[in-house]
Amino acid sequence: MNAELRIGLFGRGRLASAIVAAAPAAGVALAWQAGRGEAPGGPSDVAVDASVAQAVVDHLDWALATGTNLVIGTTGWFLPDLEARIGGRIGVLTASNFSLSVALMARLAKVLGRFAALDPARDPYLFEHHHRLKADAPSGTAQLLAAALQAGCPRKTEWTLGPAAPHQLSVGVLRAGAEFGTHTVGLDAPAEVLELTHRARSRAPFAEGALAAARWLRGRKGLFTMDDLAREVLDPLFDFGGTP
Repeated sequence: MNAELRIGLFGRGRLASAIVAAAPAAGVALAWQAGRGEAPGGPSDVAVDASVAQAVVDHLDWALATGTNLVIGTTGWFLPDLEARIGGRIGVLTASNFSLSVALMARLAKVLGRFAALDPARDPYLFEHHHRLKADAPSGTAQLLAAALQAGCPRKTEWTLGPAAPHQLSVGVLRAGAEFGTHTVGLDAPAEVLELTHRARSRAPFAEGALAAARWLRGRKGLFTMDDLAREVLDPLFDFGGTP
């Protein structure tokens, strides 16, 4: 039996709180939790960053200095040299969405894109709705799904908000209310419409996925995404003919 996983947690926001709540049922022990301006605690097997984009570089530097594997679940940050910074010294997994169902949806979005590519009259699109406080628009998940649609439908070389040219994928964004997160990928054809929707009812799927990612990353070195974890779990079950 594997030893109990001990994680450190950066952040005290909504996702971090959901991770704390989900940890006992997942058999994961919380070694420490650090909010903004607080120092990490003692040793942990893996650290999870559920804080803010501005803190990612500092948390990565800490992980490299301590040799601690790091799961990054924040969005809105960009480090083009991330893999070079890691240099194989630790394991880092990045994710715009920790839900395994969303990882499955990304694979299905690529299949839907391939189907749309067979007929120029089939027009793929994407719509997402989040609560009014979410800062990034479109969401990281929407960008992940857009990339999957585009991979399946190469004629859509760009995505855009609002009206779209023939080579663009139209993406709709709504920020209102208290919606946890709804994403729809679809295609509109002259005589029919096909849609696939993921609707989160709480943050529990994201917290559970973050803990699964931490468990999967334990002992690994290199740069990974949630897609690498999903490939091991999902691809043996289905013939997707490749990943998004």
